[in-house]
Amino acid sequence: MNFAENLRALREKNGMTQEQLAERMEVSRQTVSKWEAGGSFPEMEKMLLLTEIFDCTMDGLMKGNMQLENRNEAKLYEAHGRRVARLGTMATCICILSLAAQVLGEYINPGFLGESGLPFLLGALLGTAIWVRLGMESSHFRKKHPYIEPFFSEEEKEAFHQKYMGSMVWGIGTLIGGVIVTAALSTLLDKTRMELLTGFLFLIMVAVGVSVIVHAALLASMYNVEGYNADNAWDMSEEGKENGRRIGTACGVIMLIAVLCCVALTMTHFSKVFAAIPLVVGGILCGVAALLLNRRRD
Repeated sequence: MNFAENLRALREKNGMTQEQLAERMEVSRQTVSKWEAGGSFPEMEKMLLLTEIFDCTMDGLMKGNMQLENRNEAKLYEAHGRRVARLGTMATCICILSLAAQVLGEYINPGFLGESGLPFLLGALLGTAIWVRLGMESSHFRKKHPYIEPFFSEEEKEAFHQKYMGSMVWGIGTLIGGVIVTAALSTLLDKTRMELLTGFLFLIMVAVGVSVIVHAALLASMYNVEGYNADNAWDMSEEGKENGRRIGTACGVIMLIAVLCCVALTMTHFSKVFAAIPLVVGGILCGVAALLLNRRRD
């Protein structure tokens, strides 16, 4: 590749327009356009400035293959997206199955497992830990790869869309099926056994249905490369950073109150399972706060 192709690839990779690059280079947009068209070359001083802006070497800028680097980044992006979808689904499933394990634990040993809420607490802790780890990995990946050249073809997007719709129908159908099965069994079993058996079966079906929906949703996010780039551009702007700090402060206060409520509930005579309810409510309120406080304008 030549200088003109590399310059254009680097500019697009960093999410910059010709006008933005021209402003940083203190030249006109027409000058940048000529450079990318191969009509002229920048002076040595401007060439050095370009290597600083794009964090590349002179040889890489003049004789490298930035398009090949873009393809390598695309592979890393897809691998990361599929990893997030796989582990995010597993973490969600573990959290829901921990409730099912708690129901089973109360049946096996109501004295210890039932009162302590140990199966639920261990599962919720493991699922949350996986989500936190994924969040940290995603944040690091976004900082390292702020821009990904869109690479999914329209055919690939359409093929995924068909699978996405099928997954959503299957997931929602499983959730509805869980309600129907629970209602049917409740008429056949006595109250005590119904609460345990139908509750356990219902949570298993919920775990399956929600996992299918979450996996499809996370993959859909991966296919939206344009949205990934737009989000990164917003997050790196001053307004976006201030927006993030505002939402982070609100969520921090909400979760602190939720934790204090959990501690208070553990000191009461209620089942320890109820102590986790404030965390669930806190998570929901954090999502609501993020929607209300987000000032981004697409």
